[in-house]
Amino acid sequence: MKKLLVFCFLFLAVLSLKAQVIINEVMYAPAANTEKEWFEIYNSSPAAVNLMNWKWKDATTTYRTITTVSTILNPGQYAIVCQDTAAVRQYHPGLTGVLFQTTWNPLNNDNDDLIIYDGSGLSVDSLHYTSSWGGASGNSLERKNPLAPTNNSSNWGTSIDVQKSSPNRLNSLTPKNYDLYLSSFTYIPASPKAGDTLNLTFQIKNIGLNNASNYSLNIYKNPALDSIAKTSDLIYTQNFLTALNAGDSVSFTYKLAIDSGLKQFIGVAAYSQDNDTTNNKLIKNINVGGNGPVVSSGIIINEIMYHPLSSLECEWVELYNTTSSAINIRNWKISDFSTQSSPVTITANDLYINANDYIVIAKNNTILNAHMQIDSAKISYLSNLPTLNDDGDVVTIYNSSNTILDQVSYKSSWGGNTARNSLERISSSRPSADSTNWATSMDCEYSSPTRINSLASVTGYSRNDLVVNEIMFDPLTSDCEWIEFYNPTGKSLNLSGWKAGVSSNFYNLYDTCNLVITPGQYVVLAYDTTVYNRYDYLRTTDPSRKVIFNKSLSLTNSGAMVRVMDALNNVIDSVYYDPKWHNNNIPDTKGYSLERINPLLGSNDKSNWNSCTAPSGGTPGLKNSIFTVNAINSTSVSVSPNPFSPDGDGFEDFTIIKYQLKTGISQLRVKVFDIKGRIVRTLLNNRLSGSEGQIIFDGKNDNGEKLRIGIYILYIEALNDMGGVIEHTKTTVVVAAKL
Repeated sequence: MKKLLVFCFLFLAVLSLKAQVIINEVMYAPAANTEKEWFEIYNSSPAAVNLMNWKWKDATTTYRTITTVSTILNPGQYAIVCQDTAAVRQYHPGLTGVLFQTTWNPLNNDNDDLIIYDGSGLSVDSLHYTSSWGGASGNSLERKNPLAPTNNSSNWGTSIDVQKSSPNRLNSLTPKNYDLYLSSFTYIPASPKAGDTLNLTFQIKNIGLNNASNYSLNIYKNPALDSIAKTSDLIYTQNFLTALNAGDSVSFTYKLAIDSGLKQFIGVAAYSQDNDTTNNKLIKNINVGGNGPVVSSGIIINEIMYHPLSSLECEWVELYNTTSSAINIRNWKISDFSTQSSPVTITANDLYINANDYIVIAKNNTILNAHMQIDSAKISYLSNLPTLNDDGDVVTIYNSSNTILDQVSYKSSWGGNTARNSLERISSSRPSADSTNWATSMDCEYSSPTRINSLASVTGYSRNDLVVNEIMFDPLTSDCEWIEFYNPTGKSLNLSGWKAGVSSNFYNLYDTCNLVITPGQYVVLAYDTTVYNRYDYLRTTDPSRKVIFNKSLSLTNSGAMVRVMDALNNVIDSVYYDPKWHNNNIPDTKGYSLERINPLLGSNDKSNWNSCTAPSGGTPGLKNSIFTVNAINSTSVSVSPNPFSPDGDGFEDFTIIKYQLKTGISQLRVKVFDIKGRIVRTLLNNRLSGSEGQIIFDGKNDNGEKLRIGIYILYIEALNDMGGVIEHTKTTVVVAAKL
């Protein structure tokens, strides 16, 4: 009886622990063309749980296995069960933790059941959700309290996370001990004009579990329009000394007189005990008119040539009519930052911009020299057009009553910062103040005045379509700095308009108006042609690689952020390299590149990077020396030809030893023994190696003498960076001779 009671107790205890693995978040209605469906489970128990042979199903489908592999879910740990792990990781580039990809049946958007089962087929948790609970339109459905009942509708809601969901981390709706939330930011009048008093109203809500005291509201006026709350832009701080009870809100209105132009205000709730500051900030861009209300004229600034090649053409600004009617711009004005107080009249005569058409305001007629396709009838010459700054400026257009119609506060980092290339608008429907709506022209004439912008038909690319694959940041004096990029996809990429970023500097990743790289192709961005000194093969015309030169390229030896961005300014890949990623066995890493082990694995995973093992110190435009496709299950070695006859007759005088290791990077020792166990030749001694390679053996001993005919033992050892043997293998090689 005692044994039976003990067994029952243990059985119930295991069930109790399994029952505390809960369904915690459901992405049943992802936004189109973004991520795929998934749900999150969470171990709320105090003990680890093995998920091997666990299953799940919805209301209609058969059981679907989560994993057949022994996988431990520790207390407080999350796991994602999804339709497509790659799609989830792409949408959440910083995602870590456990992900399972299973066969899938679409989850209903109106209502559905979701049930998880343990390895013995027992139901562990089940959820019946409806769309009224939350979680539609690309936002996940989040559980608020993991300890509250699963099927309590009040325990679920729409994610308020900045990424619209919170896979493998604390849910945005889960109450924190201390959490202030800047829930709203409104302003009146809705269409302010110069001289009005602007009322900015903020609401702070306490969504934490505890009362909050001694918090404040900081208000910033940001002339840079870059959405960054800088101390120098702080215009007011409101301190709140009385406690704000959990669940309560407080409002505050700040009033100020306002002048004309595009303004950006930022509100930040500041609380030293706040457990979640991602919901503390709100931003408003407010367009303030001149002598009257703001007018939506339909005329927008569409292209800016602020950095022309002075010997070829002049500065100019292109306007575009987005409406279906012609618009007369007589007595309209234009200014840069320095002339905002006295804008320049574009023309005192009638000048119509036809529907969906262009007018270019140019300083002089040298614009005609650079553009064979330009329509000269659509140019208005303005000799006193304000001179635009190359590092950034504010271009503003006004109607005849000095009302601001459009304004672009550009920076050189937006694009157009190379001589000849213009700064083009990507979409006429997106805000002029949006830096991601502007980029360097990809046109074959370097700009497109009076024509549709080259970026208008550009499509964005996906995360990791092009990856940072190798970095030479500390070259030998005879070499130069360079970065290698690789196309790991099965599709061709048009790199026109793409750029590489190192810290805050950007470099074009193309040198023609139509640079296309195919699957498996490399692009090398190098400082100058000294890259050929060590890698002469780069000189040859080879469709598998492309070399771009830029003498502004600068890589620090202490580490930096390297990014690659497409023509629409989407970040395709980024890595913050660290010199500590080099192999510890190399006493001096100068002249050695950092190579990525596998381009499909994490960009910022330090275990996916190591020192190049090639004798040249780098492999730009070639497969990385430490490249590993998948984990190798066993160590192997082969010798061919075997036997071989090193007699100098030109036939099979050498043999090639090919090896494959389980370890991606190691120090290699390769020795040859005779049948009595004596070392006769050391082929390699602590040489840095990747997971595979080959060695040529000439059949001689360490003194250069030909070995006697017979059987020899080839012994290979791989050592780690501490000098310990981590794997070894051996085989025989036969030295023969003609009879």
